[in-house]
Amino acid sequence: MIYFFRAISNESDDFLFDLAMGGSATFLDLHQRIQQHLNFDTAQMTSFFLTDEEWQKEKEITLLDMSDGGEGAVMDALKLEDLLTAPKQRLLYAFDLFAERVLFMELTHITEGELDAPRVVRLEGTPPPQFAEEEFDFESEEDLMDDDLYADELGDEFSDGFSDDFPDMGEDPDVYF
Repeated sequence: MIYFFRAISNESDDFLFDLAMGGSATFLDLHQRIQQHLNFDTAQMTSFFLTDEEWQKEKEITLLDMSDGGEGAVMDALKLEDLLTAPKQRLLYAFDLFAERVLFMELTHITEGELDAPRVVRLEGTPPPQFAEEEFDFESEEDLMDDDLYADELGDEFSDGFSDDFPDMGEDPDVYF
């Protein structure tokens, strides 16, 4: 059987990625094909999630076994045909786990036949970068350094006498080390 996937991103409107894989290929094979064609760093942790029609996560398939008893679903141990049985099944490919960034994937159709190697059928547009560029919205430096702001949050027990617990190191701090 040949499995056809379409991947899109909510970060890039023009991005479209279609792949064809043999049903006996593993989720690791699919992962590696995605990594290769999107020029992602292969050393990063990733996961697939089987989802329902609403993209709600149902089952995680990890790159490495993360379970305590070795019973977890791992990419290299699962063939596509083990879990994907009908067109329109949906997957999330989490490529930036810390920022929860994903590709939305759908098994578009399954046909008879075999493929010697996975194939990219279509790759258009700009893929999302593997890592999000975070923008920090800091208050002014004066707000960040305002001792009263932190004293109010910590309460009176930390405001006075805290440094009394530590000896005065005076002019020669090496005496204490």
